[in-house]
Amino acid sequence: MKSAVLPWLATALAQQASAHYVFNRLIVNNTISREFQYVRDVSGNAGTYDDLWLKTFPIYGPENANVTCGRGSFPVHNADTIQTATIVAGSDVGLMVSGPYYEGDVQGYIFHEGPGQVFLSKLPDGTKSLMEYDGKGDFFKIAYAGPADKTTWSTMDTLSVNFTIPAATPSGKYLLRIEHFMPSMTLGQSQWFVNCAHVDIVGGGNGSPGPMVRFPNAYAEDDPSIWFPTPNDLSLYKEPMPAVWKG
Repeated sequence: MKSAVLPWLATALAQQASAHYVFNRLIVNNTISREFQYVRDVSGNAGTYDDLWLKTFPIYGPENANVTCGRGSFPVHNADTIQTATIVAGSDVGLMVSGPYYEGDVQGYIFHEGPGQVFLSKLPDGTKSLMEYDGKGDFFKIAYAGPADKTTWSTMDTLSVNFTIPAATPSGKYLLRIEHFMPSMTLGQSQWFVNCAHVDIVGGGNGSPGPMVRFPNAYAEDDPSIWFPTPNDLSLYKEPMPAVWKG
């Protein structure tokens, strides 16, 4: 006798197996925030905001509109509770994961292969607050965490992606955007984990950040950093554009 799995159940099971993590905690000078204290809340695949498991589902492809700041992140769902973190330019910062735990683990961790990248987008002129900013403006990259060696990603088994706000960053309010993605051996199958925090950078400099990109579509599925058919040799991996702005 053959058993059959209903299509909707098969899809649900596949989605559960692919649930992962969300970067919902900001770290400033080693102080870890509460979940979504400074980060825009995101929804699950069904649009729900009340289940952390569902929030951790990956986004598929760099051309998906959700790669701007995460699924369902604008309008800002947690507008009544989200805060803006004050960060002094030059400070050490990080974005930490929460997500499904495994075999008694007390903390989620990054377990997918792939790079982490961090971007800033200054509140555009004429936009009154970060709450009103849809993230469709210019972003510049301030950090890249790529391969540690030929076989290992530097993000693997870590709790967070850590970086420094360049001291020359002009003061002002910004969206702080993190992306961690799993390059695909098969064209069109890359998985993305993206979140945005609200920050106010103070004590900044007079640098001229750039180059600039906009999301989605900063990359294409067939870019060599996204479609990477040789994961056994990370020495062949090419850092995604744009270049890191160091100030």
